Amino acid sequence: MTLKSIIVVASGEKSDTDVIASAAKLSARFGSHVVVIPAFPDPAADLVSYGAGLQSVGDAAERILATERVAVERLQSLGRDAAAQEKADIVVEKRALLPALALAPAAILSDLVMFAGDAAQSSLAGLFAETLLSTRAPVLLTKGAPLAGGPVAIAWDGSAQAARAVRAALPLLQKASGALILRNVDDETKEAEASSSERLRAFLARHEVSNIVPMEVRGARVADSLLSAARAEKCELLVAGAYGRPRLFEMVLGGTTRSLAQAPGGPNLLFSH
Repeated sequence: MTLKSIIVVASGEKSDTDVIASAAKLSARFGSHVVVIPAFPDPAADLVSYGAGLQSVGDAAERILATERVAVERLQSLGRDAAAQEKADIVVEKRALLPALALAPAAILSDLVMFAGDAAQSSLAGLFAETLLSTRAPVLLTKGAPLAGGPVAIAWDGSAQAARAVRAALPLLQKASGALILRNVDDETKEAEASSSERLRAFLARHEVSNIVPMEVRGARVADSLLSAARAEKCELLVAGAYGRPRLFEMVLGGTTRSLAQAPGGPNLLFSH
């Protein structure tokens, strides 16, 4: 398995620099084709939707269009620079009026969709969640240094979501210096047999993942226990299932997915639903 198709969702903010640079490094390592999809809002479209013609808004419309040109040109420049530096295959698409409609058909045929680490708390929060829930594409949040083959942690609870995340992460796990299987023994939402790390360990070994170490962690705050262990072992990536409980429950009471995504600092996070 490998990563041949990567989507980067760009917000038009400074964080685009890091996520595009990370995608470029993955492209160089795996021979991936990277497509950058602008997802920042279009103020000019908002004017039209409210019935205001651009001719009638005069200077305001021109300022909006100028700002938009700068944002798009900056994104294209980031793509060119990252491609040149890493000898990567990167294409920056034109911004669609409805980013979600542009992202969905691309995401369903991608090996990985990348967002900047603050996506879960930014204007892209809805798009981040819908990419996981609707397209079920694996999503990488870049919250740390670019992936470079260091150790990878796996948040394992025996769920289908966690299993899909592991399968999506196999290319990264196969090139990692080690794999740490983290199981929170205080999380009683899964059956003990299903959440046992032995089946996962055997699966990873068959897929040529090396240096596999199971580790039990404790704590009612599951996300904190996982992050603490991953950071202590200097893991560059944490792989986890996303939205294992109904979305309404997650929205009202919070959940491990939200806590992981909104936690400050690394490691990088790879989710799958």
